[in-house]
Order: sequence, then structure tokens, then C-alpha cells
Amino acid sequence: MRHALVRRLALMPLLLTLAACQPEPVDPAKDEVAGAALLAQYETARETGDFEIAEMHADALADRHGRTEAAATMRRTIGDVRGQAEAMREQRRLIALWDYQSVAVDGGTQHTAALYSRVDDEFLEEGMPAPTPDARLVLRRHPAWGVSAYLVLEMGELRCGPPCTLSIRFDDAPARAFAGEPADTGTGPALFIQDEAAFREAMQQARRVRIELPRSGALVPVFEFEVAGFRPALYRED
Repeated sequence: MRHALVRRLALMPLLLTLAACQPEPVDPAKDEVAGAALLAQYETARETGDFEIAEMHADALADRHGRTEAAATMRRTIGDVRGQAEAMREQRRLIALWDYQSVAVDGGTQHTAALYSRVDDEFLEEGMPAPTPDARLVLRRHPAWGVSAYLVLEMGELRCGPPCTLSIRFDDAPARAFAGEPADTGTGPALFIQDEAAFREAMQQARRVRIELPRSGALVPVFEFEVAGFRPALYRED
């Protein structure tokens, strides 16, 4: 009898601790009110096109008041909101790929817009430095040299022509032939696309551009560029 009493007394602190850790019962009415407030914020953000903010409110609603009518209402539209939010994040990523510069030169200002070629995911290893892209696409507007579109290549030597013909595909459209003109940047080869106006017009309507150079030995150099984030207003004229 005495041992049983001692055991019960020893268990009392543990039982008191467990009781203190139990969540307080939720008042269903207050839960619905709080859920409705988050739903209102969600709907406002959704209607104004702030899909990432709407997604944030939806996550809070599901986490804190997931069994309410408000959460059930939110779940009817959250699929579309998540899709729209992901599209916004993807577009932001594509915009950030481009680098715009304006530099004073003789006769005025040189404007450039440039981005690196895409590196295949299979070459990206966690914890390792990203591989060097094989090419850079540059759009240039120069007061003396006019407008240009060209590739700056990582390869040590460029064999192209004459004539030098590039096969360029815009998204999934059939490939188009463009004349190219090799050049030397002083640090490596470059390749100018002769019909800059036609190239830029097609590029601005595409999401991806795939440029294939003529075969060089056993290799056919191919470069892919994610061009959908191009902003013409940032590649401005004087």
C-alpha cells in the first residue's frame, strides 16, 4: 500500500506537465471568425492579382483554421492561385537572367542586353559550383556601329564557313537559317547574327531560342537561351 502511494506521488509531476501541454479547446465560433478574416485577405489578394500574397494567406488559413468553412471555400480556388503564383516566380527568374548595361562611348552611349546560355540540369550537382555556360547572347546598340546581335563563345576556336550559316529555332517553330559572321573579342571567338532585326523580332515573341552552329569536327555546338524575360524598355535608345 505504501509503495503504491509513493508511485502515485512520483507520477503526479509528470501528469501535471502533460496536462499543461494539452492544447486548449478551440471555440468553433472564434475559429470561424478568424478563418473568415484570413479568407477575406486571401480573396482580396486573389482578385487584385497578388497571387503570391494570396498563397501566403491560404497557407496560414489551412494551417491555423483548416477545418473551418472558410478553409473549405479557399480550397476551391487554391489550385489556380498556386499555379499563378508559380508562374510569377518563374517570370521573375527569367527577368533576372538578363543583364542590361549602358556605357558612355565616343559619340554617345552604348546599350547592351545579354544573358548566358542554359546549362542542362544533369550537369548541376548539389554542393558543387555551377558549370560555366557555353555561350552568351548579346544585343548591342552602339552610336557608331549600329545594332548587333552576337554570341560570345567559351570554345577556344570557332570554325564556321565561309559561308557561316546558323540554324536558329524559336520555341517549337521550324528552324530558320541565319547568316553568321565570325569575329574575335580578344579573349575568345564571337559570332554575329547578320539579320539582327529579324532575329530580335522573333526572339521577342519566343520563350526559348536554340542556336545550332555548323559541325566542328565531331561536335555540333548547340546553345539554348531562356529569352522570355527580355525587357525592351531596359534595352533603350538614346
